Amino acid sequence: RAHVCSCPSCGAQTKAAFPTAVAAPVQYGPRISAIVVYLLHGQFLPEDRLAELMHALFGVSLVPATIARMSRSCAQRLQSFLHVARDHVVCAKVKHLDETGFRIGGRTRWLHVASTAQLTVYRVCAKRGTVWDHMIGIAVHDHWKPYYTMGGVRHALCNAHHLRELKALVDIDKENWARRMQILLRRACHAVNLARQKERPLKPSLVALIEGRYDAIVAKGLAFHCRRPALRRAQRRGRKPNRTGHNLLLRLEERRDDVLRFLHDPDVPFTNNQAEADIRMMKLRQKISGGFRTQASAQDFATIRSMLSTAKKQGW
Repeated sequence: RAHVCSCPSCGAQTKAAFPTAVAAPVQYGPRISAIVVYLLHGQFLPEDRLAELMHALFGVSLVPATIARMSRSCAQRLQSFLHVARDHVVCAKVKHLDETGFRIGGRTRWLHVASTAQLTVYRVCAKRGTVWDHMIGIAVHDHWKPYYTMGGVRHALCNAHHLRELKALVDIDKENWARRMQILLRRACHAVNLARQKERPLKPSLVALIEGRYDAIVAKGLAFHCRRPALRRAQRRGRKPNRTGHNLLLRLEERRDDVLRFLHDPDVPFTNNQAEADIRMMKLRQKISGGFRTQASAQDFATIRSMLSTAKKQGW
């Protein structure tokens, strides 16, 4: 309702303005919309169950089209936030990258995440190999090769992945070099954590000792695999196949600086757990609600989840 007053002298009428959120004769208020969007994208309730919950708790009857419209309106309002957050993440000194597949309209699409301890940005891509543009600083990831096509970026590899691969080589293939590398990486991580607690860098002599042992273990591992008989090729053409342990050794040798970057820069973590935690929610969403019907709904989800994740990190 809007109150109208008439001037007794000139007869001009003055009508009170409606709140900015009121844009139609009949509509749901911003609190109802906020609850719907949060339960849909924050708690992953399917639309049918969400409509049932809103009716049971608040006596509000919603249809899927209304829920989708609330989600779309929220995502549109968050576009400026998304652009600013993306600019901050791209320019951050250290950022974490990861990706995972999901379904849109029965087709496989990819959700990419770039995040820091304070910010999260998601985006939906049709191709997995679509990397982030204009990124600078240090990118922490799990050695997915397309990330190495980004110019102007230094790389740091997730050593949690390396420890899992080394554990498999120790348990299954009984490779001694893998056990020694496993112990070395864990001790290096422990040394870095102690130095951070004391707010001081590692001693150069200790860094040199770790790097020397790293090189020695890699050299012995490569010598071990060179003595083993070659694997038979499945096809006449193509690259010569290597064993799993041999491929890991080649990676550890080629990307030595990226594996050990955490020794030299206290801002670089030992693992990529930040991005893995931020991307894990998509798998949870798939288990609860399945995939998406349209590309637009997936884009809205990525935008709103960017806001929700960032808000949680910053205590908003």
